[in-house]
Amino acid sequence: MNIENNKTALQQLFAGEDIYFLKNEFIESSVGVTGRHSQTTVLEDNPQKVPQYYQPKQKVVILVNSLTPTDSELLGKILGAVKLDLQSVDIVDSDQVQEVNLSQIFTQKFVKQVISFGVDLSKVNLDVELIPYQIFENQGIQFTYSDALSSIQNDIPKKKALWVSLKEMF
Repeated sequence: MNIENNKTALQQLFAGEDIYFLKNEFIESSVGVTGRHSQTTVLEDNPQKVPQYYQPKQKVVILVNSLTPTDSELLGKILGAVKLDLQSVDIVDSDQVQEVNLSQIFTQKFVKQVISFGVDLSKVNLDVELIPYQIFENQGIQFTYSDALSSIQNDIPKKKALWVSLKEMF
């Protein structure tokens, strides 16, 4: 089996790690201080990087576009209302990461809730369409979409709609 052609298996096997395809060449270096020969792997000129799968550490994943101190404070209050805190959730800031792939969360069965604050789920490779402030369940994972934290900061109706959604979710 040609391993370069089985990228999906590599992505699942080494989820969360950078994967580069290497040439089948080794260069023998001179004998080192220990008296052993070491081998150096030669990378191709244009290594093909495989997209990273995100490995959640918590059962709740929060998606944001950017997290300013004001947004972080609001998020802390929102999470506190459902008896969570910033340390008990995974926060994925889509502006801070180049490519996030959450598609494997369905097979892992670890994540229970995903809350998106203004992040289109296709941006994290999830094929789930959400109606704002409504719970959608897919394979045992509950999803809800809210406007961005900065948008709901001073918008009482949006905060109320989010609260109704979160009460149902938690």
